[in-house]
Amino acid sequence: MSSRIELPLQPSLAVGLLAATPWLAMACFVLVAGVAGKGLLLLGLAPTLAGAFFQFRGTGLMGGKRAITALKVSDGQLYVQLGHTRTVAMEVAGASQLGADLTVLKLRPVGTRLFAYSAILLTGNRLVRGNVPEDEFRRLRVWLRLGRSQPSPV
Repeated sequence: MSSRIELPLQPSLAVGLLAATPWLAMACFVLVAGVAGKGLLLLGLAPTLAGAFFQFRGTGLMGGKRAITALKVSDGQLYVQLGHTRTVAMEVAGASQLGADLTVLKLRPVGTRLFAYSAILLTGNRLVRGNVPEDEFRRLRVWLRLGRSQPSPV
């Protein structure tokens, strides 16, 4: 019998900026290349800035139907609350990165390889406001490292 873990996520500007960083880096590249003589590349500036905006809004401000607003572990299964209404059972992909203060989870619904989701979990400190409570985050990290049952060999 496993203990229950409930991890609500809060909106966080720092998490939004982390999620939007790849898009912002691409926008900077497009801008520099466009100004340096490849003017046609400037057409890509609007889509990259739109991508940054949607990542910031979805991951940092938790807006939209696909935004992950809470994580819950019950009976050894991870459940994710999407958009404040729908709860879906998820599997954690091997591409997830676990750290002491920052964790990036790559998730997909149980039984499918489509519709991948990402969650950035960040604990706060004096300078940065995170999006998760530290005690529940610690319990989730322990469960992710040690508590999940391994798939049985076929």
